[in-house]
Amino acid sequence: MTEFIFLLQFPLVSRTGRIRKLLLEAKDSKVSRISLPSMPGGSEAFELAAKFCYGINIELTLSNVAMLRCAAHFLEMTEEYAEKNLEIRTELYLKDMVLPHILNSISVLHKCESLLPIAEDISLVSRLVIAIANHACREQLSCGLSKLERNFPPKPLSTSETPADWWGNSLSVLNLDFFQRVLSALRSKGLKQDLISKILIHYARTSLQGIVVKDLHLTGNYLDSELLKKQKVIVEAIVSLLPAQARKSSVPMAFLSSLLKSAIACSASASTRTDLERRIGLQLDQAILEDILIPASSNGNAQSPMYDTESVFRIFSFFLNLDEDDDIEEDSDQLADEGEMMYDFDSPVSPKQSSIFKVSKC
Repeated sequence: MTEFIFLLQFPLVSRTGRIRKLLLEAKDSKVSRISLPSMPGGSEAFELAAKFCYGINIELTLSNVAMLRCAAHFLEMTEEYAEKNLEIRTELYLKDMVLPHILNSISVLHKCESLLPIAEDISLVSRLVIAIANHACREQLSCGLSKLERNFPPKPLSTSETPADWWGNSLSVLNLDFFQRVLSALRSKGLKQDLISKILIHYARTSLQGIVVKDLHLTGNYLDSELLKKQKVIVEAIVSLLPAQARKSSVPMAFLSSLLKSAIACSASASTRTDLERRIGLQLDQAILEDILIPASSNGNAQSPMYDTESVFRIFSFFLNLDEDDDIEEDSDQLADEGEMMYDFDSPVSPKQSSIFKVSKC
């Protein structure tokens, strides 16, 4: 015990509960080395924590605060063992410099991806996700109020008006799991669907850059099987996050078409492809010819057809059939919104005939 009391005089032992306990457990044997195989952040985190223990000034940054917060938890560097210990220092930095700022929160959340499961255990991930969602919705409210004060009618942010440094673009650095959690939080907090769609579109375009959506057997480009598997997971997840199917949607036709081409290229599930085909069919009057020229997956067969005609056929079927449920819903909306005005669907000025005319011109 005398030897242990002597060891407690060392700052690394006195400030870290975990190392103190390991030494106490081994007090009857000679300890030459302590192994910490699960140390979050590895040797880099331990070195910084050790410097902190010995009074060497370490700079907390957006790049290392998540790592050091997890390291403080792992090493048990709490106030129980020393005042102003590493845990409280990192918590103060998170409170003052990270959580109040949406871009900082996104950056630190990205760093948490390599710090699981401890980042989850200390609720750091959930706190960052909630902070991002809260800031986004507050920004939405403040932007809406500022527009009203200037007597401008509120309107959705168009692609051309989206600034390059818009916070929604920064979400593309997140892995799929964290991105889905953030998007779910944004929805639950009430972020507008057009903004959610823009976030989805940017994330998809950034994540699916490796997918070859052109005619594979003409270009001779074939994707690595592991990459295809990853892209398949991303495509199916993006489709599952799209807003409810509707004829008037905040998701552009060009994006839906590109997503379907990617789904075919990576052999996504039949349900994913059907979902996209139906969405395109519902908005087919907004399409141009390029949108419905769906390349077929060659699967290495030079004799494969150039275009996926079956997919195009299903798209037109969705458009022409106009499921009864959709017709009933649309008719109800028209009656409510237009003073019970009735349309003759055989008339060239009816909405249905007008849509068919637009599609025939594409």
